[in-house]
Amino acid sequence: MKAILAREGRAALTEVPVPPIGDGEFLLSVEVCGLCGTDVMKLDTKAKGAILGHELCGKVEKAGPNSPFLPGERVVVSHHVPCLSCHYCRKGQESMCRQFKSTNIEPGGFAEFVRVPALHARHATFKVPDNLDAISASQTEPLACVLRNVKRIGAEKDDVIGIIGLGAIGQMTGQLLKILGAKAVGLDLDPERVKKFSRWGTATVNADEFAQLGKDQSEGRGFDAIIFSAGTPALVARCVAWLRDGGTLNVFASFHPDPFMKLDLNQIYHRELSVLSSYSPSLVDLKEAFELIASKKFNPLILGPLSFPLSKFDDAVKAVKSRQTLKSILVAR
Repeated sequence: MKAILAREGRAALTEVPVPPIGDGEFLLSVEVCGLCGTDVMKLDTKAKGAILGHELCGKVEKAGPNSPFLPGERVVVSHHVPCLSCHYCRKGQESMCRQFKSTNIEPGGFAEFVRVPALHARHATFKVPDNLDAISASQTEPLACVLRNVKRIGAEKDDVIGIIGLGAIGQMTGQLLKILGAKAVGLDLDPERVKKFSRWGTATVNADEFAQLGKDQSEGRGFDAIIFSAGTPALVARCVAWLRDGGTLNVFASFHPDPFMKLDLNQIYHRELSVLSSYSPSLVDLKEAFELIASKKFNPLILGPLSFPLSKFDDAVKAVKSRQTLKSILVAR
C-alpha cells in the first residue's frame, strides 16, 4: 500500500506492507485525512520519529477478533489514548499521560490503510452517521483541541475573547465561541482571513485596533482572555496590557524557531492574570466535538478545504503555507 512517511524532515510517498491487525483491532481503509499545522511543524523542525496524519475518517476494511466495529462501517478515529488511571489522568490532564504520548495509529493517517489498535478502537473511535461527509467527520480531533482550550480558559456567554492568528484553528475557535454566545475579536495580518472571521465576530489586521476592539466590546475592561493560535513571543508579551484584571493569557500554539520572551511578572501578580496553555483533547472532548459536528451544529466545511491525492502531498503543504487554503485534505480513496 502507499503511505506518506517522514524521513529526515522530508515527506515521501512510500510503498509499505499493509499492517496486520490483532485482537480488538481493525484495519481502516482511509478515505480522507486532514493536514494539521503540527504535521507541517514536524517537517519544518525535522522532528525525529515523526508520524504524520491524525485527522482521519474511513471505512473498516477488516475487523480482528473482539473488534467493536464491523467491516463496512464508516468511522472517525483519533491518534492518542490515555490510560485513564495515572496521576495525570486523575487530574484531568489526559494529554500529559505517558501512555497518551506513546500511542498512535500505524503507519499514520496519510496512508491507504491504517491499523487502529484496540485502545483506540475502544476509546477514541466514533461511528459516522450516513448523512455526515468524511471531510467534516475528519475534523473531530482539531475541533476537540479547540473545545478543550475554550473550556480551559472558562469562556462563557458574553465574554470578550481575543484570537490572534486566524488560520484553521483560529477560525474554528471563532465558530465555537459564537455557538457559546461569547464575543470573538480576531487579529491576523492576512486581510482575507480577517474577512472570513467576520462570520464569527469582529477582526482586524492592526494590533492597536485589536486592543481597542477588546476595550469597546467589554465596556472598557479589556479582554477576558486572549488566545494565541499563532504570533510572535513579542506580541504575547505586549498583549498582557490588553487583558482585563483577572484575565487569561492563553498559549494555544508552539513557537518556532524562537520560543522565548520577556514577560512583566509584576503585571501577572498585581492584576491576578492567568497564563495557561492547552495541548490536546481528552476523550470527553473528542466525544463532544464529534457530536457537535455530527449534529451539524458546527460546520468544518466553512474552512473551505482543498483536497489532494496522496501523490500531491507536497502541494497540500504548499497550499497551506502559501495561504491558498485554511485546510488541506489528503484523499486516499
